[in-house]
Amino acid sequence: MLSAAMLLGPACGSAPTRDAPTRDEPLRRAGFRSLAARELVASCPGSAGRFDFAYQASRHDELKQLAARTGAGTALSLGENEWAGVSRVARPEPCGPGEVAYSEGLVAYRAALDTLAARIADHPAQQERRP
Repeated sequence: MLSAAMLLGPACGSAPTRDAPTRDEPLRRAGFRSLAARELVASCPGSAGRFDFAYQASRHDELKQLAARTGAGTALSLGENEWAGVSRVARPEPCGPGEVAYSEGLVAYRAALDTLAARIADHPAQQERRP
């Protein structure tokens, strides 16, 4: 017969394996940050009709498709789910007015997508596929 101590014991206290980040953590965070950057740019006045924003958004979609094809889609989905939950409770700060704010937001979005691409390439599921 199992005792309560046996059932609850592993959940109590600090354990190195429980406190250590998972192998999906870098990709999950990169996915979260890329969505946060996209939302910032999308909140800028006039961003919907801009070619440079549309290009980065299509690049984002391509990276998500790449993640799904390479086995990293689940980790990326975790970051997207976290963003969906957080953004409902705490609305992100909107873009400031003017071209400078839009340009800064676009640069941040581009950098977040570069990081996302690197995390997809470095994801363990992708590493296992390499010869």
